[in-house]
Amino acid sequence: MLRAAAALGLVALAGCSHLPKVAIPGSGSDKLRDLVENRVWLDAGEDAPKGSLRAFLSDGTLVMTSCVEVYRLAPWRWIDGSRLAWEEDGRSIHGEVVLAGRDEMVLAIELDDETVTRRFSAAQAPVVCPELR
Repeated sequence: MLRAAAALGLVALAGCSHLPKVAIPGSGSDKLRDLVENRVWLDAGEDAPKGSLRAFLSDGTLVMTSCVEVYRLAPWRWIDGSRLAWEEDGRSIHGEVVLAGRDEMVLAIELDDETVTRRFSAAQAPVVCPELR
């Protein structure tokens, strides 16, 4: 009975929110979760702002920032398998982890009518923003 009431409450809350829906328990394999979550990923793209990073925290918070931008905390979730989604500027962004390893991760991110591939490297502390000129 308690479980049914909690599920009904989640459904009601989801209908009132602009945040991504609650992830289905078990989405994303444990191995993939271990590789992606709770790590700082530096954007290795030449066109990325200096020091761009993402951290997909296991509590559903995505941390995004760079050396030249203010930080952003956004809700994120696993959709299924290697697909994930996060909220950014009032819209839901979908992506897929196409490669995840100890030292690198590649995301295919769906943006409007195109898919953009971003390569990330695992950050190893200490890391300091590069000097900007």
